[in-house]
Amino acid sequence: MCAWLTRLLVIVGVAVGAGLIRARDLPWVPDLEALKVKEERHKTLRETIGISLERMLDLVERGAVVIDARPREVYEDGHLLLQTYPPVINVPAEEIDAHAARLMDLLGLPVVLYCASETCDSSEELYAGLEGFGFIDIWIYFPGWEGIVAAGLETETGPDAWTGFYDESPADEEGEADANAPDEGSP
Repeated sequence: MCAWLTRLLVIVGVAVGAGLIRARDLPWVPDLEALKVKEERHKTLRETIGISLERMLDLVERGAVVIDARPREVYEDGHLLLQTYPPVINVPAEEIDAHAARLMDLLGLPVVLYCASETCDSSEELYAGLEGFGFIDIWIYFPGWEGIVAAGLETETGPDAWTGFYDESPADEEGEADANAPDEGSP
């Protein structure tokens, strides 16, 4: 055997023995059953909570909150602009626990989720997380950001600055606080 091959085998053997490489965590064959379950759930969600652009805009008109499930950096590069309070907020699915406090402010409101495109799973993952928090009126606009851009809806760039109803709300033109925010003296 070549000296380099012997060294390589020794290095791999030591790494496996030391636990640096764990072959048991590496799937040699894809879990076809798990893939089938995921595809079935995706199909079911599309049929039950998937909405059209028209339905999304109707829900927004009726007070729904829109949540962009894409990563923060992508959201900051561009997201849907709505003249609503709260504005479109950003909650990446993998960061849902970090956003729990401000999400609880939205409990009871209808919620519309979107992510990047038809093939993006982030909104479905966020859907599952919101269900776990007790949200029940949740919808997904599956065409996502690509559908928003293709429809020519107004967009903006920048960070998500909304921290919740119980923080300072934007003032209207007369300087009065937003009607959705509680009075300062209320608990």
